[in-house]
Amino acid sequence: MGSVHFLCAKCEARLAREAGGPARPCEFCGEPSEVVAPPENSVIDHCAACGHIELYFQKDFNRTTGIALVVLGSIFVPWTYGLSLLGVTILDYIVWKIVKNVIVCYRCQAVHRGYPENPALKPFDLATHDRHVYGAAPPGAEEAHR
Repeated sequence: MGSVHFLCAKCEARLAREAGGPARPCEFCGEPSEVVAPPENSVIDHCAACGHIELYFQKDFNRTTGIALVVLGSIFVPWTYGLSLLGVTILDYIVWKIVKNVIVCYRCQAVHRGYPENPALKPFDLATHDRHVYGAAPPGAEEAHR
């Protein structure tokens, strides 16, 4: 089932809206919100939370868990002669193949889950991210796109 996860404009609590659900105020502070998740099987071409058109896709996997697995594999290197890192690498590949992509907005970081992939979207781009966060990309960062 499709859903959109975003931050409340007032209290910055993480909110979720399921596809087909109505718009409703923030469950934490009562701030009105008009965010509605797109219908099931919609191709996402703009953010449901803020309307922005610059989106990217990434794997739907918790970064903290991924880093913890690498650290755990590294800790056991002396006793496993490096095989623990091989095991973590194999596990990472399996997770990469199984876990689906989510669509994320560069502007508000809203996460759109359970929707079909949009072939027009690209993976995360640091220069685009920096333009949204800092107002400009670092000097020379845009040269790679020409």
